[in-house]
Amino acid sequence: MKKNLHYISFAPLYIFLFFAFCCITPLAAQRATDVKFTLSADQTKIDVSYHISSVSDELNYSSSLWLSLDGGATFIGPLKFVTGDVNQLKLIPTGKLNISWDIYKDVDELVGKIVFQVRIETQKIPIEPTRFWMYQFTPSAPLGFMYGVRKYRGGYGKIQKNLGFRQADYKADGRGLTNYNGDGYWVIGEEDKKSVLFVTGGYLHKLKPGIFGYVGIGFGMNRRYWDYKSFSAEDVPDKIGYVLVTENSNIGLATEFGLIYFIKNKYPVSFGVQNINFGYWTISTGLGYKF
Repeated sequence: MKKNLHYISFAPLYIFLFFAFCCITPLAAQRATDVKFTLSADQTKIDVSYHISSVSDELNYSSSLWLSLDGGATFIGPLKFVTGDVNQLKLIPTGKLNISWDIYKDVDELVGKIVFQVRIETQKIPIEPTRFWMYQFTPSAPLGFMYGVRKYRGGYGKIQKNLGFRQADYKADGRGLTNYNGDGYWVIGEEDKKSVLFVTGGYLHKLKPGIFGYVGIGFGMNRRYWDYKSFSAEDVPDKIGYVLVTENSNIGLATEFGLIYFIKNKYPVSFGVQNINFGYWTISTGLGYKF
């Protein structure tokens, strides 16, 4: 695999007078912060402390210490007699890092303008795609299922529905039935039903270790129904059923976005917001398993 080399800091050291500064050249979002160099009391060791900002758990990190005797024109290294956070770094180097160099095991003397340089190598961590499923719940559509495949990025598909009513004899608005063509009259009852369906799919993107954002698009339906009774002109009941309330129904483009957190990198928990035609909005939560 290809390695990327990043120079993250260097500082001049004059013999017996220690003065440090950090010159940062960020590459691939890695850089040194809070870089400090100190000379030991017996002047046999140099200790370097630093941080690496903007680290990624997609990468392995290793560091090395280099020496220049001509003010940074050329460098010798990597220095061998170093200990601490050097060579392959453990896990993600998000905390304070320290390197200690035993001066006179590598060189006989330090003469002239001395410059030290910390170098960082990164290597992409190979990762296999993982799959997960989740039970999905919304207040209006409590039956849902989400299936996804992800590495650092990925995709998913989702379906959510309820067991609501789907057949209507007439349409209605706030004033009542709008397409009633009988010769009698009708009465709206008190029963209120809904038919809800979401079929969506989209994109997953890793934000932080164990945390993914998702955004999706698809088809959505939220239909509202009222019960009714109709009567003939002779005031005789002739029909009962449901009417579709068009003013409170939505059908068309569904969009959504949210977050998925993988507990112990195994159990995904989600929270999101979804809508239909940017008019009907609802929240969605989920719980599942990665396999």
